[in-house]
Amino acid sequence: MDFQEHIPVGRKTTMRIGGEARFYGEIVHKEDCKQAFAFAAEKSLPLIVLGGGSNMIFADGIVTAVVVRVKAAETIIAGPTVTLQSGKNLAMLLNELAQEGLDLSALTGIPGSIGGAIIGNAGQGPKGIWIDSFVQEVTVYTNDGWQTLTKEECAFGYRESVFKQKGEPVLIWEVVLEVPQNEPAEIQAEIQRLLQKRIETQPHVKTAGSCFKAIGDVPAWKLIDAAGLRGTKMGNVVVSEKHANFLLNDGDAKFDDAVALVQKIKATVAKPLEVEMRFVQPDGANL
Repeated sequence: MDFQEHIPVGRKTTMRIGGEARFYGEIVHKEDCKQAFAFAAEKSLPLIVLGGGSNMIFADGIVTAVVVRVKAAETIIAGPTVTLQSGKNLAMLLNELAQEGLDLSALTGIPGSIGGAIIGNAGQGPKGIWIDSFVQEVTVYTNDGWQTLTKEECAFGYRESVFKQKGEPVLIWEVVLEVPQNEPAEIQAEIQRLLQKRIETQPHVKTAGSCFKAIGDVPAWKLIDAAGLRGTKMGNVVVSEKHANFLLNDGDAKFDDAVALVQKIKATVAKPLEVEMRFVQPDGANL
């Protein structure tokens, strides 16, 4: 595994905000995982794992960290049991499985990789279906080495998992899913229906996805909308008119624009909001 210096990582994210990583490498083989952790330790720098680039914003300038992107994406289908490496694109997986009569249509329209989906337990709203409904086990690499966790050990919750709570780098390597079967035509029809619904209700431009998670029963977008913040702009970052929980890059947006808008939203809404988006500061720490 080779590490390159001063590679633009901001443009590798869906919101296209941010500068360069001090070091950057791509995870392709299993042994690369251990090497990435060792390299970060050797350089005394934080390790940041980048999946599909959604739900993450890097600071402008140089981020003094080792950023690695998981590219390994092998998929093995054995009946309803699907084993896949974490770099697999979620949208591509849904369509491939649909052709095999395996139904993950509930996850339609969610951007990013399987690894990111596992960490954030991606899925529908608070009362909907999340990826943990299908998880059997997850293999990860951390500072403690290799570990395979059962679904229960992953401690999934609404947009939560044990991996978000560790406070240290976690590299999701492999995921085993148990996927329900259905007629391919019915699965494809449902995927198209859900895609159309997302097109009608959510923006599909330079955005990092949902920014906030509500603490309570009221959805974050409703709180933001009720506060009159739809369309609010800081620099070139704007609250989407289409869906108030989406921040858009309306031009050459800067990291500080996004931070300022998030702070304004949190200070204005009637109830507390939890920031889901990861803001990576110049020293590699999360905001």
